[in-house]
Amino acid sequence: MELVSRQRILEYTAAYSGERFPDGRPRVADDIVERMKKVTTEEAWGTLHGHGYRIQYEGNWLILHPEQTLSGRAVTARFVPTRPDLNDVINEEGKANNRIGGQNSWVIDTLVKGDVLVIELFGKITDGTFIGDNLGTSIASKTGGTGLVCDGGIRDTQRVRKLPINVFCRGIDPTGIANVTITEINGPVRIGQVTVMPGDVVLGTSSGLVFIPPHLAKDVVEQSESTRLRDYWGKWCLREGKYTPGEIDRAWTETMTAEFEAWKKTVDMDDLEY
Repeated sequence: MELVSRQRILEYTAAYSGERFPDGRPRVADDIVERMKKVTTEEAWGTLHGHGYRIQYEGNWLILHPEQTLSGRAVTARFVPTRPDLNDVINEEGKANNRIGGQNSWVIDTLVKGDVLVIELFGKITDGTFIGDNLGTSIASKTGGTGLVCDGGIRDTQRVRKLPINVFCRGIDPTGIANVTITEINGPVRIGQVTVMPGDVVLGTSSGLVFIPPHLAKDVVEQSESTRLRDYWGKWCLREGKYTPGEIDRAWTETMTAEFEAWKKTVDMDDLEY
C-alpha cells in the first residue's frame, strides 16, 4: 500500500500556493472551508466550469443527512477487488509499518480536524461497507464532525446516523467489508465521473458533491458571495416594487448598479437570511 510521498503530492497540486500539511497536502484556510458551507452546488459548479474544470460534480448519492452541508479537505484512498498475491503484500507492509486493524481503518488513522475521507470503492455495496458505527465514531472524533464520501456502502446505519458526521455513499448493507484491498492513500481517486485529489475542498449538499481544487476554493467562495448579494438585493427590489422582474433579470442599468454597490457597503453577509 502506497502512502503517496510529500514530493508527489506537491507535484500533483502544484497549482496551489498556500499553506500545506506536513505530508504536502494543501491546507485551504479554515475561513474558506467554513464559508464554503453557504455555497450552492450550482454556484460552485459554475465557477469551476468557468475555469475549465468541467467534471467536478457527482450526484445520485444516498445521503444520511441531506439537510446538512458537508465541507472539508479531502483525504483520499483507493481500494481494488482483492487478489491474494497483492493482498498478501499489502498486509505484510501493514505489519512492517505497525498498522493496526482492518485495511479500512488504516486511512482513518491519518485523519485530522477538518478532513473529509473520500474513498474509491468502485461502487461496491454488498461486502463493500467501508464503515460501521465504530469506524464512524473514529471519523467523527478525528475530523471534528465532517464526514465521509464513499463510492461504496456502509453498515450500522441506524447508529451511524446518530453520529455528528454526514455520509455520502452508494448504499447500505448489513455485510462487513470483504474482498477488497487498499492500494493507495492520498493519491488521485475516481469518484463516479470525477477525479479527486488530496486537499480538494469537498462540498456536499442535498444536490450531490462538488470537488473543488484547492487553488480555486477562494474564488468559488467569493463568486458565490457576490452572487448571493446580487440575488438578495434583486429580490428585495422585487418585494418592494422598486424594479420589475424584467429589469432585475437582465443586465442592470448604471443606476441600478450604483444603487447595489452603495447598498452592499451597508450590509454584513452574516446578517442576511437567504
